[in-house]
Amino acid sequence: MINFENVSKYTLNNITLNIPKGGIVGIIGASGSGKTTMIKLACGLLAPDSGQVRTLGKDPAKHRRKYASDISTFIVGTPLLEKEDTVLQGFEMTAAIYGLCGEYFRRRYSELSERLGFAELSEIRVKDLSLGQKMRAELGTALLYEPKLLLLDEPNVGLDENGKSALCEILKESTDNGMTVLLTSHDMAGVSKICTRLAILDSGKLIFYGSLDNLRSRYMPINTMTVQFSGRVPDPDDLPVRKYSLEGNTVKLEYNSNHITAAEITALIMKQTEVAEISIHKPDLEELIMQIRGEK
Repeated sequence: MINFENVSKYTLNNITLNIPKGGIVGIIGASGSGKTTMIKLACGLLAPDSGQVRTLGKDPAKHRRKYASDISTFIVGTPLLEKEDTVLQGFEMTAAIYGLCGEYFRRRYSELSERLGFAELSEIRVKDLSLGQKMRAELGTALLYEPKLLLLDEPNVGLDENGKSALCEILKESTDNGMTVLLTSHDMAGVSKICTRLAILDSGKLIFYGSLDNLRSRYMPINTMTVQFSGRVPDPDDLPVRKYSLEGNTVKLEYNSNHITAAEITALIMKQTEVAEISIHKPDLEELIMQIRGEK
């Protein structure tokens, strides 16, 4: 779907990665690491200084007009709606540009406006919207015609938790129907919930590309299991774990997930006694990124 081959542009330095069809890929990195530049390269708003970008099999900078209906792009600070138009007028203009039929447009607009929370804003001019209201409406515009590829730059900016949750659900449903999504975000928790793959940038270099599970496996495979017993407390020395601490009827176990699974440990415990509650902590995305940068 998207291929970067030895691409350099601004801070980006020799980036190579392939984004296949389907799924949601998140680009993670500090401000200035090149996240927005990657989005602009993928849609053809920028051309690389060196290397090659291919989107849908073509050079996006040379074929932007040809593939306009296949790629939808949302970039913070780049308006999708005219400020003097009402929200509904802005959507109607987008529908006309992409040739959306009346019935499809009405159904899609109704669905998006309800789920993203701008249904009551239809007759309000875009210039009079708050930041959060404008973000909801413009995200709806980007999703209106269900493209093959959706590029989102910081889509969570200005959204409350309900807005973030609704967007998450819409994106998952869209990828189930074959859409590919590439997004940038500072929202680590949100990215870890929704993305099937992560591309992590540091000072313009790609330092990791793969799934969150692969990231944990490579850099921080140690998980913590907390077990509260309703029966007798077994001897933790009998369990294949790295470290443990015991307090009353509760034990905390540290184990290497590359060597043994939580299910295997649980099965061993259940053979010996009765369990009231089990919880598992895995390193979150922010902890993982700190670990990667610490190892550089």
